[in-house]
Amino acid sequence: MASTSLNLFSAILLLILLSKGMSQKCSTNDLQISQDKTGVLVQAKPEFEVKVLNACPCLQGNVKLGCDGFQTTEEVNPLSLLKSGNECLLNNGSSLIPFSQISFKYAWDTQFSFKPVSSEINCN
Repeated sequence: MASTSLNLFSAILLLILLSKGMSQKCSTNDLQISQDKTGVLVQAKPEFEVKVLNACPCLQGNVKLGCDGFQTTEEVNPLSLLKSGNECLLNNGSSLIPFSQISFKYAWDTQFSFKPVSSEINCN
């Protein structure tokens, strides 16, 4: 009996949290960017792995990062990151699902500071 009550309480709590999360207004601040050196050298330059996490309970698509001055000696898959002028399109414009991440690697003398510029948020 106690187990059934606990399961019911947990289910109700989960539904409340989800409903609050789905009504939450997300922004580019919910795109969390981290990067670390991989330990690999590419043309004598250190390789970095960038991870972009969608910490929003909604889809975020057409994510653009500021990347003015970004350079790499390692080819980056254009489906992961496509540079166009001062911005880079992430994930070929496809949506990042809630709490998922995409990663890519690049190699350069120093770590580049990627910043979210814009995204299209879909909470349907």
